[in-house]
Amino acid sequence: MFARLVYRPMLAGIITVCAPGAVSAQETSVPAAPPSEPAADVTSASATEASAPASAAGTDAQDGDTVPPGDSKPWSFALAAGASNRDQGSDGSWQSLALTRQIGRGYLRGALMRYHGTLLQANTALPSDYLVGTIGAGGNFDNWVVDGWISYGHQDYGRITSDNGSASRDSTGASGSRYYSVGGDFGKVIPLAARWFATPTATVSYAHGRLLHPAPDGTGLVDLETDEPTWSSAATLRVDHAFGQNANQYVGLSVARAWTSNALSEVVVRDYHDVAYAARTGLLPARHTADGWWEVGVTANMRITDSLGIDLYATRSIGAIAGNTTSAGISLRRSF
Repeated sequence: MFARLVYRPMLAGIITVCAPGAVSAQETSVPAAPPSEPAADVTSASATEASAPASAAGTDAQDGDTVPPGDSKPWSFALAAGASNRDQGSDGSWQSLALTRQIGRGYLRGALMRYHGTLLQANTALPSDYLVGTIGAGGNFDNWVVDGWISYGHQDYGRITSDNGSASRDSTGASGSRYYSVGGDFGKVIPLAARWFATPTATVSYAHGRLLHPAPDGTGLVDLETDEPTWSSAATLRVDHAFGQNANQYVGLSVARAWTSNALSEVVVRDYHDVAYAARTGLLPARHTADGWWEVGVTANMRITDSLGIDLYATRSIGAIAGNTTSAGISLRRSF
């Protein structure tokens, strides 16, 4: 017996949301940032905290809500939200809050993120909600930028609905699963000209979660899950221009080559041994397909007042086998 169910995992998307200043990893229709969706999936305060280059005044290059050493407002609080849309696929949305403490040229951060996404499998919609907490640290040291993070949370399976909306039910198996991820990035801020900067960055992350597979209606079978381990990486080049009287506001363009080990996940039941394994563990065997794609983005980091700032970003993936995705987000930061 051979059963092949193809769906688009979401873990990479959650990873993206979590990774500070990182390019969006493939948002598998569930951080993904993220199969492991919350991305960057979930690492930093928010995906909108873009890396503003270090200026002569000494702002942190990899953190949108940083303050120069010795500043009287070393704390900052950020509220952020964003949404994504996959071509011929499902939408996703996220909200986050984060508290950051600047320590010299470095920072410490705690963040909490909610991610909602819907997995489309055959004629069935499978919504999920992730609640993920993240602890991160990093900084800009002589224009070398580094970030690291670790995230842990829970995925709650929503009601299973057919595409015509004629039927809706709770899972007959697990009601949710754990999610965790870890990752980091490393880069260099390179001055190009007055108020122009280039920042090449390399990012690597790992996320682990599960996805639910509903049993066919009327069979009396229990809904089962698949394990979704996901490695993601990206090489990004970003060019920023500083403007304003104090050159502390930025607009930037980025291009990235991204990769994930889990762009598509297939349930594969080949023989009795696979059936026995599923009955014993509640897990279906799965085969994961890797993919690489391009991503382009635009960002803006602006100060409204001395203590209030706003960050904006938008990205578009190109050449992803799971479907190209357009994402956008906004973050409000207040230092104190």
